[in-house]
Amino acid sequence: MPVRHILKFPQEEEGLRKKSKSVKRNDPQLKSLIQDLKDTLATQDGAGLAAPQIGVHKRVALISLGQDNEEGMREPFAIINPVITKKGSPKKGFDGCLSMPGWMTWDTKRPEWLEFRARDENWKPIQMRVEDIDARVVSHEIDHLDGILFLDHLESDSKLFIVRIDENGEEKLVEITQLLSGR
Repeated sequence: MPVRHILKFPQEEEGLRKKSKSVKRNDPQLKSLIQDLKDTLATQDGAGLAAPQIGVHKRVALISLGQDNEEGMREPFAIINPVITKKGSPKKGFDGCLSMPGWMTWDTKRPEWLEFRARDENWKPIQMRVEDIDARVVSHEIDHLDGILFLDHLESDSKLFIVRIDENGEEKLVEITQLLSGR
């Protein structure tokens, strides 16, 4: 299956802002969509990828949990028609996005934990509670299905950074406001 183009912000914002439609069990493109998401995510350094990020507005996302575990991230799996059923208090933390390469913040408010239900790629029900970074990943990917970007969670005093290469060839985080002000 092909590696798909990931829509980029701000150039393709319109596609990223479009809300996704629920998927029916007998959707003939579902298996190939999930495979395309897996193939595309495998080429990236990310913990999730939602169908709208590849221009398909269906409620399907891939998530890879376990970044906080000693064993590391697990294989990504599909969540179809996910719904958050319960969530904890919001807490500031890290966010980045494959649709905004190099952009990151530590100021996005997301639930400390959440419970969600969905279907897997074999249409079996998933009911799961996730915490910490895993809750952030699930929340982030479900946001994509609703046309919401992590930028929408930032407040006026939030700091947003972008990776730049300095004169020595080293990666350096630069606050976006510094770029905008010419510093």
